[in-house]
Parts: sequence; C-alpha cells; structure tokens
Amino acid sequence: MILLQKKGEFLKDIPKNVNVTEIRKNNFQYVFFRFVSPYRKYIINKIINKKKYDVAIGFFEGRSATWVADIKQKIRKIAWIHNDVNKFNIGISEKEIIDTYNKMDKVITVSEVAKASFCDKYKFDEEKVEVLYNLIDEKNIIEKSKEEVKKNNVFTFTNVGKMRPQKRQDRLIKIAKNLKNDNYKFKIQIIGNGPEEEKIKKLIKDYDVEDVVELLGLKLNPYPYIKQADCIVVSSDFEGYSVAIQEALLLKKAIVSTNVSGVSEMFENGKYGIATEISTEALEKTMKMILDGTINIKKIEANLEKFDCGNNQIIRKLINLIEG
Repeated sequence: MILLQKKGEFLKDIPKNVNVTEIRKNNFQYVFFRFVSPYRKYIINKIINKKKYDVAIGFFEGRSATWVADIKQKIRKIAWIHNDVNKFNIGISEKEIIDTYNKMDKVITVSEVAKASFCDKYKFDEEKVEVLYNLIDEKNIIEKSKEEVKKNNVFTFTNVGKMRPQKRQDRLIKIAKNLKNDNYKFKIQIIGNGPEEEKIKKLIKDYDVEDVVELLGLKLNPYPYIKQADCIVVSSDFEGYSVAIQEALLLKKAIVSTNVSGVSEMFENGKYGIATEISTEALEKTMKMILDGTINIKKIEANLEKFDCGNNQIIRKLINLIEG
C-alpha cells in the first residue's frame, strides 16, 4: 500500500502483513509531488514502477487518479468518483480527466447520479463505470449510539455535517424563523463546525431563533444525538453519496433531505425517507407537514426496521472489481 503520508485514524487497522510505503516525508516533498509534474513522475517511477503490484486504486478524484494513470506497469487500474461532477470541480483540466480515466480498467462512482453525470459530461463508456455505495462501520456506529445524551421535550430535527457552503445550514435558520413565526413547537440541532459557522451564528441572532436552534459544535460521537432525534434533516445543495444519511438510516431514523445525488436511491422512493426539491421553500413545506402529522414518520421508521445498508454485498462487489 502506498500512502502520501503514513498517518491517520485508520492506519492501525491495516493488517500487519501489508507493506506501507510513504511518499510524503515532509511538506516540501508534498508540494513538489502534488504540483510539479516531472518530480511526481520521478517519484512514481522510483517508488511504484520498481515494485510489482496487482492493482492500483486512485481513491480520490483528480490528481490521485493521474498518479495511478502514470504507472507504467500493466496492472489493473481503478479510480473513484465521489461526487456529481456537474456540481464538483475534479481539480484537473478536462483533457487530463479524459486522458486519465480512459487509462482505467474500471471507474467506480458512489451513486447512479454520479455515474450518469460523469459519463454524460465526459462522454465516458458506461460499461467501464460501476456504482459502489460507501461502506459504513455498522457495529461501531450502533455501539456508540448507546451513549446517553439529553433529549429535548419538543420535536427535534437534527442536522449533522461540516458547515461548508454546499451544506446550506443557512436554509435551516431561515426555516426556523418561519416555523417559529407560525407558532410550531420544535427544535433544530446542528452538529458540526466549519468555515460557515460564524455566518450561521449571525443568522441565528439576526433572525431571533436562539431559543429554537441549537449549535452543538463538533461531536466526536454524533450517533447518540442522531438516535435521540425525532427526524434527521439534510439541507445540502449537493452531495456525493451521503455517509451521514447512511448512518441515520442504520440507526432507524426518519430523514427529510433535499434531493441531492444518491438520496432517491437510498430512500427507495419514499420508503426510507423523504426527498424534497433542492430549495428552502420545499424543505420548509415538508418539515411543516411532518410537524402537522400530515407525513407519518412512524411509518417510515417501521420500514427502516427492515433496512439493510448492504455492507456484505458492497464488499463482495468490490473484491470482484479488484480481481477483475
């Protein structure tokens, strides 16, 4: 296994019999490796091409895939696409994208929407693209969700995610204002932090919703809060294939989400959750219907008792793709 840098929370999970090679020894090397093409090709030739491998996987879009494409050995090459490319910048030129991904034996996307947008935008052969949903750590999530946390005494919508522009937590603050003005009894919890945090705090104050919106900050263990929520709410403009939604489904929680990439697939046309148009108005309307009881989330939760996140099936499919 070759890593840019030999660190991270999952390093300990790599089996002892797997040899790990580190490319980036310091920041200077990293900058050269990432941005200076001749140096990158030199390192790839020095480290990768002098050893024998069975398969090379570029797990991130763009530059990671170009490194795999530069390998001279005739080995199986696989690249991942995690996002809808119509809404996400891969980070390399269109020519590089076409040249790079055409050198792959397989391209894996995390949803049918991501596959369709990639193939349509770059005129890519659909036969070379496979959809493989993200894996989640079922046992660990379920165990961590058992931690006790305080539960609100009113209906609570919970949002979990990094406060980035595309996550659009500002929508929830505007909705909170309208729900409060219409005398609904509710709370909105937001778990996470990020570059939009100060903007969100200002909106909460400006809209006078400090009594109904709770910013809980970053939680190393968000799962008890997900489990305690009455409904999970996702307000994003775009996603790849939302792990947060997968985790909520695993914990048998009803979800209302903007119809971002992969959501309809996960919800199976309303069986496991509610997808709305990607707008503040549509999301607000659905949240009101939930509070009014027009939408019965207990029925959704009953369906979720039979939900299977499909880890075993995903693993089998991944092994088959790697082995070819």
